[in-house]
Amino acid sequence: MSAERIRVPALLSSSVTMWLSVVAAGAGVVGVVAWALLTQPLANQVAAFVLAVVLVGLIGGLATRRTWLDPSSGLLVREVAFVWRRPLAWSDATVLRPRDNHAGQVMLEVRGAGRRTSTYLPLLAVDAGGDRSQPPGFLRVLADQIEVWAPSRGAVVKVLHAQADHLETGGAVRDSPLARAYLARAR
Repeated sequence: MSAERIRVPALLSSSVTMWLSVVAAGAGVVGVVAWALLTQPLANQVAAFVLAVVLVGLIGGLATRRTWLDPSSGLLVREVAFVWRRPLAWSDATVLRPRDNHAGQVMLEVRGAGRRTSTYLPLLAVDAGGDRSQPPGFLRVLADQIEVWAPSRGAVVKVLHAQADHLETGGAVRDSPLARAYLARAR
């Protein structure tokens, strides 16, 4: 692996109907806002315009959110809109653990010293979007970064390696170590 940043892959849904639902909902919102702008009194038009601007901002923020690992400096970096960067050193992590988000996903929670909010890395999902996990190669890179920069977190490293081993041998996502340990519904 090169010393350049390593992007954290998103665990996007593999379900066509899920994506069709998202597109239909987006089209519905656009239609309602357009209807309000064209047919409603001025006060409602202003409200529809403000709503449209807020929605575009939210969708833009979500679409431009990126997370990557910087192996040369031991940082986990979250970026929004290519401007707001939030670096976090693995060695400064006061919280570093996999956890269930109660929506069928296992996330790696990382919180730095003095921070009130955590950064979450998707590790595995068993939900309406299908069963999916980070690829074994990325899980190993992530485990290696934690092992190098936060060596006291051996339990996290072990579970990430176990997940990678399970997937490389052709094991199912639902039967994987992360799913069994953290998702009640996958058991």
